[in-house]
Amino acid sequence: MGERWVHTSIHVFETLESTSQWLADHPPDEPALVIADQQTRGRGRQGRQWASPTGGLYFSVGVPVPPSQSIPPALSLLVGLQLTEILQSHGFAGIHLKWPNDLVVGDAKLAGLLVERLPNLLIIGVGINTMAGHVGRLPADRRAMGLHQLADGVVDDALLGALGGGVLDATAWSATQAEWLLAERWPAFDILAGRNIVVDQAGGVALEGRVAGITPTGELRLITDTGERYLQAGECRIQGGWATPS
Repeated sequence: MGERWVHTSIHVFETLESTSQWLADHPPDEPALVIADQQTRGRGRQGRQWASPTGGLYFSVGVPVPPSQSIPPALSLLVGLQLTEILQSHGFAGIHLKWPNDLVVGDAKLAGLLVERLPNLLIIGVGINTMAGHVGRLPADRRAMGLHQLADGVVDDALLGALGGGVLDATAWSATQAEWLLAERWPAFDILAGRNIVVDQAGGVALEGRVAGITPTGELRLITDTGERYLQAGECRIQGGWATPS
């Protein structure tokens, strides 16, 4: 994890309901990494359950923060960048990012992450599939991909340590650093850029348009019939399939 995080406490379990929930129930007074081989109630966005069968990479990072400290709004994008680049450096090729918080390979989901802010604690939960066959049945639009289906990479403790350290690094960047990193690094992995999508938002609102990348603060730029919109959250659905955008 690097010398910067030498004082990080590490907690390893065979089974937990949720690594993020464990941190919420046991708030640390120093950075902490919680790892589980299996989660029985892994958490995803919008209250969804994240399938977490034995054998995946499931971990959460907890960082104590004062209530007055602001968190970059694009933190989930920054964490996604870290995870993607670290996996790439360990031999796992072909991974892209799907705004706002998914790692994908083609049309299949490889990993997801969830950022949660408590009054005095920042929690970032990560779930990475290793064997897609372990995930179970999923809808056609939510296919799964596992690391073992990608060539050359090795899933081991060194990889897990690098991923945990990468997430911790992302929590330490300033808003200015975050904007620069998104501008420089996000476009290389952006799977949505140039695609026609529908974005489902809270309250049943759906917006359709063409993606023009992201703003410096991580909002999705969506070109609609009524002009350009900047979206802070939503569920994205590709229109017309996953063929290379024109």
